[in-house]
Amino acid sequence: MRISWMWRAFLGIMLLITACPVSVQAQATSGRSVAAGAGAQLVESSWSGPRMGFMIAPGSGSISRNLEGHGLGSVVSEFGWQIEHRVAPVGGGPQLVTEAVPLLGGVEYGKLVPSITGIMGVRFPSGYEVGMGPSLTVVSETTVNKGLVIAAGKSIDYGSVCIPLNLAVSTNSKGTMVSLMVGYAIHRTGQ
Repeated sequence: MRISWMWRAFLGIMLLITACPVSVQAQATSGRSVAAGAGAQLVESSWSGPRMGFMIAPGSGSISRNLEGHGLGSVVSEFGWQIEHRVAPVGGGPQLVTEAVPLLGGVEYGKLVPSITGIMGVRFPSGYEVGMGPSLTVVSETTVNKGLVIAAGKSIDYGSVCIPLNLAVSTNSKGTMVSLMVGYAIHRTGQ
């Protein structure tokens, strides 16, 4: 079986995403405190876990036509993994969050459509969160959708487990896609 450049690139990115956070964030995963000027104390932590949901390409725009042209419908399943790094003030307050979310979609159509999204945002003590960042979806060897993702949702913390529910809108010059995602994330302790 010949592996195309698209799959080699996707597998390389997946390897980097899953390998780097373990080594780079190993110092931060124990929930250690760090000084942040003027005596403020911050706590860093790393979380990760599975994500699943679906993406909708509404209307009959360019993105929807492109998906249909590649044997996909306007509703596509998504399965993947979320890697999250948090920085929060000691004693509570809003958390600064960065996330990488690699996904595979389209299994119900007999296809594998890889995508990756990077999100930077804030999660408030109430659990509500908002963020934005770049997204890349490889529909075929000749079609790569790039866009800006704006996401909002609610995360419910149960000790070392977090259950997020998020709505994301990805937009670019070709149109808009909407995703609804759910999953869980587990606090990763020092390796």
